[in-house]
Amino acid sequence: MGLFKNKKNEIPQPNSEEVQYRRYQHYYQEPVQPRKRKRISKLFGLVTILIILAITFYLAVMYMWSRTSDVDDLVKIEDKQSYVQVEDMPDYTKNAFVAVEDKRFYDHDGIDLRGVSRALAVSLKNGELTQGGSTITQQVVKNYFYTNETQLTRKVKEMFVAKRVEDKYSKNDILSYYVNNIYFGQNNYTIEEAANYYFGATVDKNNPNLPQVTVLQSAILASVVNAPSNFDINNISDSYMTRIKTTLEKMKQQNYITESEYTEAINELNQ
Repeated sequence: MGLFKNKKNEIPQPNSEEVQYRRYQHYYQEPVQPRKRKRISKLFGLVTILIILAITFYLAVMYMWSRTSDVDDLVKIEDKQSYVQVEDMPDYTKNAFVAVEDKRFYDHDGIDLRGVSRALAVSLKNGELTQGGSTITQQVVKNYFYTNETQLTRKVKEMFVAKRVEDKYSKNDILSYYVNNIYFGQNNYTIEEAANYYFGATVDKNNPNLPQVTVLQSAILASVVNAPSNFDINNISDSYMTRIKTTLEKMKQQNYITESEYTEAINELNQ
């Protein structure tokens, strides 16, 4: 009887798997996203949309504003008395500017995206907008239309107008407008004026009255336009000397001059 009674009153014990399952059922709850996190996500999405709309509106305004610049007016640069088109210059003279200012000039359509990206990265690193990233075409636009504009506004409009300039003019036309409407120091605004003034030379292959500008003289002129108020062609400083050597090196690397022309120019510069 005692044995039978113990069996009858014995309570079955759950096995280990049942215990784990019951605990899982007891503690598990469906995850619920906090309301605060949802509000933050919605706010972030709204701010993002507003930023995109603001940028789009700004670009639209800049585009419409840029349309007021008549690219047909650039031909007036050709009216300058000392104007020389680049087809009449030695190849090393015109390409000295390409080498130092815009090595992808013959490949882009007015805007160098790689140059812009690099300039933007430098700007973010330094915490301010830099001058870098402008193509020769953009500089033509800046020098003719937007000299006194604030930098950000100018750069955005430069890009819109530069594309129109590229659509209308050849690369030789654009390069001609560049070297004939840029400051070389000492009140010289064309490359022919500068060659006459500083070297008693000419960049015009058709001018029999003056000696033709040399490789070194071309590099000197191409190197000064970056900072004409800081560099003096008549008194070349150490920093200016370094920039001229860099220009010659770039001309050689981009196959605008030969190794012998490079060596001759360096030797002449060091005398």
